[in-house]
Amino acid sequence: MRTTLTATYRSLQANLNRSGVRLQDLRLMAASGRRINRPSDDPAAIAPMLQTQDRLRAAGRYQSTISTTLGRMDNLDSRMEQLENLMVQAKEIAIAAGNGSASESDRASYAQQIQLLREEVYHLANAQEDGKYLFAGYAQGSKPFPDADDPLTYAGDDGIIEMEIGPGEKVRTNLTGAELFQGAGGGVNLLAVLAELEQNITAGDASALSNQLDRLDQAADQVRSQRSLMGTLAQRVERAGDRMADYKDDMTALLSNYRDADLIETYSQLAQQEQAFTAALSVTGKISQLSILDYL
Repeated sequence: MRTTLTATYRSLQANLNRSGVRLQDLRLMAASGRRINRPSDDPAAIAPMLQTQDRLRAAGRYQSTISTTLGRMDNLDSRMEQLENLMVQAKEIAIAAGNGSASESDRASYAQQIQLLREEVYHLANAQEDGKYLFAGYAQGSKPFPDADDPLTYAGDDGIIEMEIGPGEKVRTNLTGAELFQGAGGGVNLLAVLAELEQNITAGDASALSNQLDRLDQAADQVRSQRSLMGTLAQRVERAGDRMADYKDDMTALLSNYRDADLIETYSQLAQQEQAFTAALSVTGKISQLSILDYL
């Protein structure tokens, strides 16, 4: 009888320990909301869960890059919008200055307005973002147009800056000063056009002013063309951002399938396990109180 009681007690104690461990596991699941809190909870799910977490982190990095890229492109577009408006203003002034009724005093005023426009254009050409020159190519630490009186000098380079917005997907995020302001590749040198326009107005050269109107149109079209190019690239970045957001949502859902607990089921199991543990604890307590005197 003694051996039988001892065996029974040990069996009840082992069952109580198992029930207690299961109860602690369920409490941890309920508190954390996760069914996997340590590798032993589901060894087969650990590898795919870790892979999914890596993909989520990569998606987050791409989203950060996309956000930075869009910010840079918005800044670039804002500068080009200002530049386009300045070229339109320059044409309006050129038309007014070419009017035969314009006096010498009028021409001096128009020339001064063009001078101010030139200064604004040079300011845009040397625009900075976070201490880096926007239109200097790779030479972001060098002022691309160091001499406002020399429209032909460009101190930047032709470097094209690309950002990775997805696995194996890169997009251009910059324009060089040579492209936008000097018309590299057959365009118009905006800085030179404005400098010549100021001289023509001062000299009262009506014929030269008439010729400048066409060049000013070309200059404005050049800015619009480059702005359109960067706008198309910005749309591509935005679409990549939308795709990356969807991908991140998919990976988040997949990770949840691997890792997260069904809380309704967990709470139900927790309630049942608490009842079972209480019952096992009661039975074990009663068995432990038995002695030989109970059988005399």
